[in-house]
Amino acid sequence: MCALQQRRDGTSGAGKTSRVDGSEGKREQWHRPRQGKSVCRGRRRMSRLSYSAVIATRNRPEALALSLPLILGQSRAPAQMIVVDSSPDTEANRAIITSAEAAFGRTVTYIISPPSSSVQRNIGLAEVTEPVVLFPDDDSLLHPGVMEEIMATYERDEGGLIGGVCAAEADTAPEGALASARYEMTLGDRIRKPVAATRFRLERALVPEPFLRAGRRLARNHPRPDWIDGERHVEVEFMTGFRMSFRTELIRRHGFDETLGRYALFEDTDASFKILKSHLLVGARRAQIYHYKAPAKRDGGFSMGAMQILNRAYVLAQDAERDAAMRRQLRRFSRYKIAQYGAAATSGAQFAKDRLRGARAAMNHVDVLMGCPSDAVSGTYLAARRALGLDP
Repeated sequence: MCALQQRRDGTSGAGKTSRVDGSEGKREQWHRPRQGKSVCRGRRRMSRLSYSAVIATRNRPEALALSLPLILGQSRAPAQMIVVDSSPDTEANRAIITSAEAAFGRTVTYIISPPSSSVQRNIGLAEVTEPVVLFPDDDSLLHPGVMEEIMATYERDEGGLIGGVCAAEADTAPEGALASARYEMTLGDRIRKPVAATRFRLERALVPEPFLRAGRRLARNHPRPDWIDGERHVEVEFMTGFRMSFRTELIRRHGFDETLGRYALFEDTDASFKILKSHLLVGARRAQIYHYKAPAKRDGGFSMGAMQILNRAYVLAQDAERDAAMRRQLRRFSRYKIAQYGAAATSGAQFAKDRLRGARAAMNHVDVLMGCPSDAVSGTYLAARRALGLDP
């Protein structure tokens, strides 16, 4: 709780950061941020930017043990590495961080916090000292050269038109990265990963995700750099949490929406849309991150089903144009998700049956959310969460 109080009181020092231990109140002085250096590319002189990396983690030391060394071992390593931990037992993560510090000769800022990915990311964001911030998940495995590509994209954007850059999702893990893995992805995740791209293409053609429409609308009037050609760089409608980065000054204006609750499904999409209102989002296609999903449960079946429907409606109600076309697309996509869950529930698995029940219950709140006044969206969403029995 100490770190949360610090974030909300705004008491962290400017120009430096510290190691923070929320349970013991210890602070060690660390470093001042690195200043940008100029590098020549052809006839241009570009500023070489530095970045911070913030990982929010909870009860997944086996994932952190794989991901942290791959970030610190980048050819372009973070100037500042922050881990925000909400695990009840922090001993394993402390040991992993100590080992990584020794292996790479780096200091990792370690913060204990209350649980919630949005809260944890906001706590880490308050400590960031660098002009760009990367927010990998604790099970994001970075291929070599990822940060060279992402940071080169920011540096090429001399007009400041780009607010966020994401990596591409890799099909395979970095070479040798899983040799010491102490977990495997679930069978379901292993089956879904190879067919995800095909399913996405079919959905986009037949039952398009309304987030895509919302993102395109938000970005439609922004000026575009002429070097975004669809080959090395591509515009994106929103960014997925395990591979996203932002300009620090921009994401700090909005932060991550803590209203979304503990699991905070679609916090990444909401943050993306907030940035898209003023800046472009770009994918760096040569930057590859593999999502080696940890098998720990994210939440119960009812909650996961309800949040898929309710949180999508909430993010759209906050950030999108709520015209008749958007509402129709949202209803259609929500019914499609419920049909998916219905098919899965025929297996008889309790999680699948609970997920279907949660999604159906949340449908009763979609039209109310999409139709309420803009200044009532948050309150209407929270009332719906209470009615559904979701966590505060």
